[in-house]
Amino acid sequence: MMNCKRLRETLDLYVDHELAPDAMVEVDAHITECAACRSAVEGLLRLRGAVRKAVETPVPPRELLESVRSVISPPWYHAAPRWAIAATLVLATALALLVPGVRGKVATGLDYLSFTLDNSRQIEMEGTLLCRDQQLQKQYGYPALCRITGHHGWLVTADGRFWSILEGSASHDLIHDSSLLGRRVIVQGRLFRRAGSIEVNSFQIL
Repeated sequence: MMNCKRLRETLDLYVDHELAPDAMVEVDAHITECAACRSAVEGLLRLRGAVRKAVETPVPPRELLESVRSVISPPWYHAAPRWAIAATLVLATALALLVPGVRGKVATGLDYLSFTLDNSRQIEMEGTLLCRDQQLQKQYGYPALCRITGHHGWLVTADGRFWSILEGSASHDLIHDSSLLGRRVIVQGRLFRRAGSIEVNSFQIL
């Protein structure tokens, strides 16, 4: 039976629609009756939306992409688009460093092109562990129930992005050990960029 504590532990999975169908039904029924948990779900969705809006950018100008690709587009471009995209990113970064006047447009192009790469890939990421519910309270005034349900760790990277840590044996301490909050960590695992989530294989406390 779903209760407040269980819902807080699986909140990210519920929002990402990664719970089993029967568990999704239980959560739906619970948040219909529980105003606090319903507020938690709505707050997380708002936070996800705000973060997504902050980090996602509109499609860059066509002339920018064409001008960059024309420089680095050899005969194998169409046969291996991922390599071309990677090369585009490298060149765009160089342009941003060398030509201040195009930095804004290049930044737009970088974000757009980075989202065309694999959505799921192995990474090593450094960041700070913060409590998800406390961040919701700080930004949206949602009443965090950490004293009742415990903290729920999130990883915040230097660029200000929030990354949800998926439940697993390797990530349990990162999510539920409150003594680690505020600590910097290096996480090895798989990144789901568009979902804003990390599957942890291992981690190191700095």
